[in-house]
Amino acid sequence: MPDVGEWNPRDPDADTVRYDLSEWSVDERADATEAFAEAEIAHAWDGSELLVSAADESRADAVLDELEDSFDDDEDDEDDDGASGLTEYDLEDLSDSDRARLTEMLDTLDIGYRWEGDVMVVQEAHEDVVESCLRTIDGRDVEIVEED
Repeated sequence: MPDVGEWNPRDPDADTVRYDLSEWSVDERADATEAFAEAEIAHAWDGSELLVSAADESRADAVLDELEDSFDDDEDDEDDDGASGLTEYDLEDLSDSDRARLTEMLDTLDIGYRWEGDVMVVQEAHEDVVESCLRTIDGRDVEIVEED
């Protein structure tokens, strides 16, 4: 294994392999950083690209393959227990100020959501909390559109 001091990812002449991990979540990239440190593979980041010495390419490929397999297994587990399902709320009748209040509450609770027009989409696992927030801001007439 090359010494970390031998390979400089900032050197334009260094024999470097780049892996585009822009499709990976921040948590998955953090897992990659941890795995490379544990495997003692010198690496660096350039945005969402992982950089390694070309001398470590085969070892890096193996680490990344193992990580991708574990991510796939995690997704399968989520699918099996329903934790990855989504719930959609039709909030067409909710005023702009109430929407702002709802999003502030969800941000404070660190609950992810996205807006698709008048529909708010959240993870099914957070359904009870979201419905509690909606009741708090008097959104009793909110209709659940679809559960995946």
